[in-house]
Amino acid sequence: MIACYDRGVSEQPSPVVMKFGGSSVADFDRVRRVASIVAAHARERPTVVVVSAMGKTTDRLVHEARELCDPPAPRELDMLLTTGERTSMAMLALALHGLGVSAISLTGSQCGVITNHQHGRARIVDVRPFRILDELAAGHVVVVGGFQGVSYKREVTTLGRGGSDTSAVALAAALGADCEIYSDVDGVYDGDPRQVEDARRIDALDYGEMQALSRAGAKVLHARAVELAAERGIAIYARASFPNEGKAGQTVIRNNPVAPTGVRAINCDRAIVELGLELREPASPATRAMIMGAIGGLGLLYLHVDARRVSGLVSASARDDLGELESALGELSERLRAASPAVEVDSLTLRADLAALTLVGGGLEGRHDTLSRALAVLDALDIPIEGLRTDGQSLALLIDREHADRATGPIHAAMIRR
Repeated sequence: MIACYDRGVSEQPSPVVMKFGGSSVADFDRVRRVASIVAAHARERPTVVVVSAMGKTTDRLVHEARELCDPPAPRELDMLLTTGERTSMAMLALALHGLGVSAISLTGSQCGVITNHQHGRARIVDVRPFRILDELAAGHVVVVGGFQGVSYKREVTTLGRGGSDTSAVALAAALGADCEIYSDVDGVYDGDPRQVEDARRIDALDYGEMQALSRAGAKVLHARAVELAAERGIAIYARASFPNEGKAGQTVIRNNPVAPTGVRAINCDRAIVELGLELREPASPATRAMIMGAIGGLGLLYLHVDARRVSGLVSASARDDLGELESALGELSERLRAASPAVEVDSLTLRADLAALTLVGGGLEGRHDTLSRALAVLDALDIPIEGLRTDGQSLALLIDREHADRATGPIHAAMIRR
C-alpha cells in the first residue's frame, strides 16, 4: 500500500513528478536540455524528477556482468544496475546547479521507496517520502534515481525493465502530485511510429487499454506503472522530451470515457519466448495449484495450466533473466517429483523464435469479426499463425519472428478504423 502524505494546508501549488527516460538523458547535451525543461517547471511549482540510466547503460552493465559470471547473482546485479540511475540523477542535479537551480539527487532508498525482497523484479510496497517533502519545502528540485528501492531487509532492489515509470507513478501517488512521463515520442500511438508509417497519436486512453498495450510490449509506459496509476487514480501525461514541429502533443491516461469497441492500437513484440512443460501423467488438482503458484510468480504475459501441460509467454525484451526462468522451470520439475513420485515431466521447452502481434481495444472478446479479419490479412500474406492468446482488452497473434516486419503494416492498415 502506498500512502499519500499531507503536511497540512499550504498555499504552495501541488507538486509535479516528471520522469525522463534513458534516451532523454543519453548524453551531456540532452542532460542540459532536460535541465532547462525542469528549471522552467520549477519556477512554477515544486518539482520532483525521476530519471533512468543514460542511453544504453543498463544493457551495457548487464552484458559486462554476464562476461564475468553467467548468470550473474541477482543481488549483485541489482547493486550494479542501480549505478546507472545514480549517475543520471547526479549529472542532472549538477546541470541544474549550473543553471542556478537548487537541486539535490536522491536514491530510491533515500526517498523511502520500500519494496519486497525479489531482486530484479521487485514490487513497491510502500513509499515514505519524508525526505522529499523536506527538500521540496527547502526550495530544492529533487532528482530521483528511478528503477530502484530498498527492501524491508535493507537490500538494494530493482523494479525490472521500465521500472522508472513505476517509480514516478508511486512517488506521484505518495505526494498527491501530477505525473508526466517524457520520452522520445509525444504520447501513445496506434502503432509503433518506427514500424508503421501512418501511425497516429491517441489523445486519451483508459487505464485498461494502456496496460494491455504496455503488456504487449509498447515502450512508452511500463505495465506495472499503469496498474499502480489505476489503483490510485493518478492521471499520466505522456509527452515528448524534445517536441519537434508537429510532434508537440500528448496522450492522457486516466479514467477516460469509454471508447467504442474495436481495435484502437496494435503493437508487435519481436522477442517472444514460449515456455512449455509437458507432464507424462495427468496432474491432480492440488498439483496443478502448486504449478500455478510457482509459475505465476515468474511474471509471464500469459499462463495456461491443464492436467498435462503448462504453457506461457514471456517478452525477452522486457527482462534480463531468461536463464533464471529456465532454472526455475527445472526446479519446478524437481519439486513435482518430490511432491508425487507419480508425476514425471516428459519435456521442458523454451521456444525463442516468436513475435506477438497484439491488437488492443475494448470489447474485443465480443467482436468475432476482429479475429477473422486479422487472420484473413495473415492468410493473404501467406503467414501461418503459431498461436493465439486473448483477454478482454487484447488479442495476440503469435507468428514466426521472421515474418514480423512484413505483417505489422498490413495488420495495422486493416484493423485500425479511422
